[in-house]
Amino acid sequence: MKNLILFLMILVVIFSGCQKQETDTETITQRSDEASNAVNNLPSLDNDYLVSIYEAQELIKIQQDNVELRRIYCDKAYLPDHRIFVSMGIARLHHPETGAVIPEHMAEKAARMDAIRWAAYGKEWVNNAYEPAFGKLSANFQQDTEVINKAHVGDSLFIFVATRMP
Repeated sequence: MKNLILFLMILVVIFSGCQKQETDTETITQRSDEASNAVNNLPSLDNDYLVSIYEAQELIKIQQDNVELRRIYCDKAYLPDHRIFVSMGIARLHHPETGAVIPEHMAEKAARMDAIRWAAYGKEWVNNAYEPAFGKLSANFQQDTEVINKAHVGDSLFIFVATRMP
């Protein structure tokens, strides 16, 4: 458990303090065509909040059957006053075996798909007493989403999306 806490602390430091300059961290303010009305009046979300979303998702991946971790994640990620769920997806920027560069647009698509998968879980968990367990979801997800932040950290691309919940 101490190793997990140390690992998370290191990731927080890396994510919040060791980002490269302007080219590596970018906040997206322009709405995409496919999500033109996904988010209205989204409150300001600082880096600490985004890191807490990352940490909550990582803990769920480690303890997939832990209902309490799913509840904590949903409490952080779901903004009921705005009917918005914030989630994060990760993609690699280089192929893990060959080291070949993955085109930015492909990494962005993969990270966005991962974030949307987390939003689908969030929708189910908020509406169904934090069930099913992570890895057990089978559903269509057709909510409007919007990329609200993206960051490069090391060999990873982090994409944060806001999803309009019904």
